[in-house]
Parts: sequence; C-alpha cells; structure tokens
Amino acid sequence: MSNRRHEQSGRERRGHDNSDMVLMALSDSPQTLPEIKEHFYALPRRFGVFSPLYRMSAAEDAHFVRELARDLEVMAAEGWVRREEDRFALTEKGRDEARRRLAGIRKAVALAAGLLRPETVSRVAVVVHLLLAAVKIPAAILSGSMGLLNDAVDTLMDGLSSVLVFFGVRFRKERAANFVLVAMMLLTGGLAMFASLRRLFVPDVLEVDLYTFLSAALSGLICLGLGAYQRYAGVQGGSMTLIMQSVDSRNHVLVAVGVTAGLIASLLRFPLLDTVVGIAVAALILRSGIELAAELLPRGEDGGDSLSRYPMFFAKEYRNFRRTQLQDWLLYMVESGKAGTTDELRREALRSLDFDSFPMLREIGLPQPGQTKDAVRNAVAELFENGWVQETGDALRLTRAGTHRLHWQIGRVRRIISQALVDGKPH
Repeated sequence: MSNRRHEQSGRERRGHDNSDMVLMALSDSPQTLPEIKEHFYALPRRFGVFSPLYRMSAAEDAHFVRELARDLEVMAAEGWVRREEDRFALTEKGRDEARRRLAGIRKAVALAAGLLRPETVSRVAVVVHLLLAAVKIPAAILSGSMGLLNDAVDTLMDGLSSVLVFFGVRFRKERAANFVLVAMMLLTGGLAMFASLRRLFVPDVLEVDLYTFLSAALSGLICLGLGAYQRYAGVQGGSMTLIMQSVDSRNHVLVAVGVTAGLIASLLRFPLLDTVVGIAVAALILRSGIELAAELLPRGEDGGDSLSRYPMFFAKEYRNFRRTQLQDWLLYMVESGKAGTTDELRREALRSLDFDSFPMLREIGLPQPGQTKDAVRNAVAELFENGWVQETGDALRLTRAGTHRLHWQIGRVRRIISQALVDGKPH
C-alpha cells in the first residue's frame, strides 16, 4: 500500500495523469507500449497538430515513454491493468472504468451537439435579447441617449424575431422566418433613422450615469459572444437564419462601441455626437437588412443560399494552421526516409489521419473520408509547388528550401510547446 501511495504521489509531482488516455486506448484490445503511445499523438493530430511527431527529440520521446511506463505500473497496482508478455490489457475493473470515461465523452459530445441545434441557439438568443432589452431600455429613457434607445429598440425587436426564428426552424419554415427577420430589421432601422433625424431639430439634454455606461458595455460584450455562438452554429449546421442573426449580433457590438463614444462625448458637452451615433446605428441596421435581403434572393442555378460569405473569423487561420502542420510533417517523413516516393507519402499521410482505431476519437467524431483525401492531395501537391520537395526518378528528397523550412520549424521553442501538448509539462 505504501508503494502504491508513493507511485501516486510521484505521478502528482510530475503534474500529469495519463490514466484516462491509457484506459481508453486499451478499451478495444491489449496493446504494446508503442501502440499506447500512439493514442497520445493521435489526439492532437485529430485537430491538426502534428508537432509531437516531428518536433520531439529522441531524448524527449524516451522521457515520455518512461513516464508512460511508470503510469502503467501505477495502474497495474490499482488493479486497472495487467501485463500479458509485451502487451497491456484491462482488468474487469479497468474495463468498467474505461466504459465510464468513454460514456462521459459521449455525453459531452451529445451536449455540444445539442447546443449547436438551431432550436437551442434560437432559445438562447430569445433570452439574451429580452434580458438586454430590459437593461438597455430603462438606461436609454433615463439618460435620453438616442443611440442607446435605438439600440435598445433593435434589441427588443431581435428578441421578438428570435421567437419567430425558433418556430420557423421548428416547423421547417426557416426561409419564411428569414424574410420576417429581414422585414423587422428594415422596419426597426427605418424607425430608428426617423427618430434620430428628428433629434437633430429637437435636441435634448442627456443624463449620463454609471448605469448607462455599464448597459452599453455589457451589451457589447454579450453580443460579441452571442454572435460567435450563432455564427459557429449556423456554419456548422448550414443555417442561413442563424448566420443572419449573427450578423445582427455583430452590429450590436459595433453599436455598443458607438453608443459608448456618444455618451462620453455628451459628458464632454458635445451631445450632437450622440445624435450622429443614433443615425449611424440606424444606417447600419438598414444596411444589414438590405444585404441580408439580397442573400435571400436565388443565387446560381440551384437558387440556394450562400454561406461561404460568412465564415467564422478564425476559420481561415485554423485551416492554414492545419495545412501547415501537415506539410511540415510530410517534409519530416521525406527527410527521415520514412516515405521515399510520392505514393508512399500519400499513404503515410492517409494512415496518420485514419482515426477509426482510436476509441476516444471515435466518440469525439471522425473527419469525413473525402475531406481527408482532399487535404492530403492538396498538401502533397503544395510541397512540390513551393519547391520544398523534388522527385528524382522514383525517390523523393528535400530541396534546400524544404530543409531550411523543416529545420526552422523544429526550433527549440516550438519543441517545448509541442512537448507541453504531449504530457502537460515542458522540459
């Protein structure tokens, strides 16, 4: 018992615990230590991170293997794992624990999927907009800020339109809900523009306090998060309605910045700026309504809605990161002699992106085979296009540019980062 406590305390001092991954790795069948290690590399690779495969030095890799072996010893002492010659297998206790942890992942994935359902996103939007309207309308009335009042009215209308969106999605009338959403946006923008222009000729004195400032700032922060949520769910689910709502949420962020600037100007005895902000807010609402109305018109032969104009703000950067990581690993495969021909390089890349044998990744979700093949084909082609790889006869070799790129990528700082991805502790 004292040895067991000693091993556990040692694992705690090392600052990591690999038992979760080991249990899930062995849930299908007994495996050798190198096969277990592959599960740790496959997890980041599933999300485009190939760094541990080519940035770790031999010493670092050996250190990780020793830590993994010690963790297996502790798990054997706990009765989760038993050794069968050169392989490790789960005991009955270990299988129960592995099933429990895989079930936890399954529930988390199901929860995430539920949060991305259009009906769920619409419910969240209804609650958020109505709560924001309840905060901003009193602040606008008390302060007399036209910019904040226009924003508050628009927020209230967004809450009502979110109700329509919910029922439109639920009863498969999403396109009709889109038209209603655009119509309400244009109506709100028109009324806001009228009220703001009227303020030019009938000026009013603003009463700005902390509550007013907090209302505007809180609105901007919440709408920033809501817009990202709506945009991601809309892109993932192919819902133009959610995309349209995300555009409106983005507008509220810009509006919040403008309203805050107007309130500050009012404190500086320049109330005209608040009126100008109100006009700008109204114009922004009208512009968004017109742009989204144009999106509802038939496009191309199929007349469908185009979602390509509304990617997530980080989507392009993430795609570039994944492509770069795959290319660097392919360069390493060529330099190390593990892929001597173009066909071998493609096969190794496809093998590295085949996650069907990893229980944890099966629960998380596997990439589409067509997408994987396209990514590999494009990555290999770009190695030649960039002049990093040459094929002499049937043999591949790195050019000077390819060698320089690969060695630059295996710099010490980047290797430390990749090590942290593997076992949670830089060395």
